[in-house]
Amino acid sequence: MTILDSIYAHETGARKINPQLDSDLVCDVAIIGGGLTGVSTALTLAKRGYDVALCEAHSLGTGGSGRNGGHVCQGWPNDFHHISRQISPSDADLAWHAGMSAVDLLTQNVADYDIDCDLRFGYLHAALHKGQMRDLDIMQAEWEARGYNHFTRLDNPNALAKHIGSDAYVGALHDSGCGHIQPLKYLLGLATAAQAAGARIYENTPITKLVTKPEKILTTADGKTIQPRIIVLCGNAYLGDLALPHMRRRLAQVTSSILATKPLSDNMIKALLPTGAAVSDCNAALNYYRIDASGRMIFGGRASYTNVQVGNLERDLRRRMEAVFPMLAGADIEQIWSGKIGITVNRIPHFGRTNDDVYFVQGFSGHGVALTGQAGHIIADAISGNGAVFDVMTQLNHLPFPGGVFRTPALALGMAWYKLRDQLKF
Repeated sequence: MTILDSIYAHETGARKINPQLDSDLVCDVAIIGGGLTGVSTALTLAKRGYDVALCEAHSLGTGGSGRNGGHVCQGWPNDFHHISRQISPSDADLAWHAGMSAVDLLTQNVADYDIDCDLRFGYLHAALHKGQMRDLDIMQAEWEARGYNHFTRLDNPNALAKHIGSDAYVGALHDSGCGHIQPLKYLLGLATAAQAAGARIYENTPITKLVTKPEKILTTADGKTIQPRIIVLCGNAYLGDLALPHMRRRLAQVTSSILATKPLSDNMIKALLPTGAAVSDCNAALNYYRIDASGRMIFGGRASYTNVQVGNLERDLRRRMEAVFPMLAGADIEQIWSGKIGITVNRIPHFGRTNDDVYFVQGFSGHGVALTGQAGHIIADAISGNGAVFDVMTQLNHLPFPGGVFRTPALALGMAWYKLRDQLKF
């Protein structure tokens, strides 16, 4: 059984777990996966009058939604030209606004459902060398041409020092439209809202069999059945064998690890991140970090493309953290945890629908705290008859990962090349 062992689970403490499915049922929509995508889909559809049943194999948030770094980021996970060059200008506008609405949706949910999840704005996209700063300039120009006005360019030590106490960077974009959150608190708040709207949520209810013909039937591990009109697959990197064959070929699982220090002093926090902004650098094998509401440094930056943890996690994460903040040398560690994320070749989420009404989305590529919720909303819109954005996203070409039986070594080798480029400062 998969256990949610992130600091977020320890922080939220004991809660009333939703029951297992204990009888057969019939419903309009069955959702597999109790993370932010699944719960957001359930909430949106339940508010529109659909009879929704959501099944989570373990506890809510056991997948990426309860293990991530808590960074709330605007837009899609890759440069927008990777989307816009594949579709018409009008469709590109739809896709752009959908991606940029993700944080607005999250903010509105926090307000509408009174979710106490430590939401805070302020974000640094940090450049380690001049080449990365040029890339950030291109990003700023592209986004501002589309009306985004939340960037401030920080291109000298004095400007950087107002936000971050580190000599690791040559510059950054400060983004007042992005921020950070306690993701599990947010997820549980959304789940409460979904249930209040009429959605049924079952935990510890793994689906072991999915049949679509001659009729749709989901079967649980203990033999209970669900007969829905529509199925939505929201398990991402945790979906396992329930993923459709063409989904599996287009998703790679990566194991990501995060460190949390014990609470730091106020003086230390002011020296590290005086404005409370979250930070990610521009490397392919990036570091990302923030100070949470309890004053802990939450530092991520160790990803395994072989999904095998080699070496000492704490030592590696400490090395990364102390390279950015030497003053954290010897800081007490409260917890280290790992989890899987799903990536696509082009780092854009893979949306799809079969001819027999099985919907899915996967591959948020480490950019999912806000975007997963927006993806659920996009799927719910499509089910409700407004599939404009969903249809645009399904037009995007998602190549299968190369390699066949050598896929994992090929991925690791490819990532090694990108790490070398980072080191050579291309």
